[in-house]
Amino acid sequence: MTRRQFHRLPRHPAYRYEYADGMAQLTPRPRTCHVLLELRPPDPPPAESAVTTRPATAEDWGDLGALFSAAFRDRPPFLGLGGRRRRAAADAILAHARGGGDGPLIEDACLVAGLRHQDGPVGGAVVTLLPRSDLTDWRSFLWSESPPADAVARRLGRPHLTWIFVHPLAEGQGVGTALLRAATNGLLALGYTELASTFLVGNEASMLWHWRNGFRLAPSSRR
Repeated sequence: MTRRQFHRLPRHPAYRYEYADGMAQLTPRPRTCHVLLELRPPDPPPAESAVTTRPATAEDWGDLGALFSAAFRDRPPFLGLGGRRRRAAADAILAHARGGGDGPLIEDACLVAGLRHQDGPVGGAVVTLLPRSDLTDWRSFLWSESPPADAVARRLGRPHLTWIFVHPLAEGQGVGTALLRAATNGLLALGYTELASTFLVGNEASMLWHWRNGFRLAPSSRR
């Protein structure tokens, strides 16, 4: 590759671009944005809404893996992965979250969405419990000690919208907003008052969705 060709490559903030000895090297360098949503009782869904939501069951997680893979096929973190590798990565990420790797699972806020008159899920949401600390510090995503089994019931941390995803063919129909509405109701019933979320810088669709639904930048103790 020539230097001129290198400078014409499209750039994405999730990668570092370097050029030396006629070779281009792209190194993953994910940059994230952390946001918070003050939880309030949401408006009821429109009477004509075609979206349905329900808590995820043990039988749903396999379907969610396929859905997760499809939702991120053309965007980070799966951009550039082939079908089999993308599906394996999706299954591994969801298994990690389900097993408590991203903090205790808040089952009342882990949801599946569907469309009326259509079989199978079209969206999903996974909410986990993080320590209550500065979200801009990477250590805020790790519990210093293993959280107790009743951490969710005791509200020891802060809920985090770890994953929310919608099948590409169902985008633009309010599926993500319906999932957020149902998750908000579940968290309010548990006594929580805010929800954190994180998205990759460069994922404009995710950024706009968060702003449109009322999320605001999380304050940082280091600012």
